[in-house]
Amino acid sequence: MEIVTGDRYLEYLVKFVDRNAGTLLEGTLILKLNPAGLHYVQSRLEALQELEGLLAAAPVDYLRAYVSDLGDHRAIEHLRRILGLLTSLKVFSVLPPRSRDPTPLSLQAFGGLRVLELRGCDLSTSPPRGLLELRHTLEKLICHNSTDALRHVFASRIADIKDSPEWTRLTFVSCALNRLVLMDESLQLLPSVETLDLSRNHFAKVDNLHRCPKLQHLDLGFNRLRSIASLSEISVMSAKGGNIIADAGDVINGVSAEGDGSAADANGC
Repeated sequence: MEIVTGDRYLEYLVKFVDRNAGTLLEGTLILKLNPAGLHYVQSRLEALQELEGLLAAAPVDYLRAYVSDLGDHRAIEHLRRILGLLTSLKVFSVLPPRSRDPTPLSLQAFGGLRVLELRGCDLSTSPPRGLLELRHTLEKLICHNSTDALRHVFASRIADIKDSPEWTRLTFVSCALNRLVLMDESLQLLPSVETLDLSRNHFAKVDNLHRCPKLQHLDLGFNRLRSIASLSEISVMSAKGGNIIADAGDVINGVSAEGDGSAADANGC
């Protein structure tokens, strides 16, 4: 399948969002983008914001620039309004399975998200822009094959974890398939999480889960754990896949649209 980028991607996305605005805002259709396309869209939104900054200081220059490409600017303004109202988003890499798209992730346009799903992104090489700003709205986060550490998802890179703000509304977290090795201290930033999926990683030790006081459902399947005896207080726990190893040498195996919970795929735009 051809991967569309740049202005053509933006053009198709504008048309797609305009055509499906009602179902996207209702949440019966979920927008699905790829990291490179999203990055370009964000660059165009920032260019529009920079142009709007001229309005007070140089109104004549602003009007000249705006009118010179009137249709394009109006289309981007409309797109910005819709993106800011969306409550669900999926960002999936279009690269081969198990690869990560190194394009920096940009989520500033999506200030109202409650559900976010990331697959094949890269949150570790470059800090994701706009992700931490979602900590007061996000309720469900799926992050598969997209990070080298939990702290790269939940904590600031420039502040101690203990000084980082908490994710107050986040109740469901899935960070499976990331090759994670540490349950680090960023788990203390999830005071409301009830369901936590850490399956299919490389954990050898359970740590910091006591910092999630509301945790009820935990999946540690297909890891390298020796014992889960300390987790008896968790109401529902999965440790399937023979992941509790007996000795250190053991090897662990370890534009389309669909309605009602499916994604509206703009990756082919």
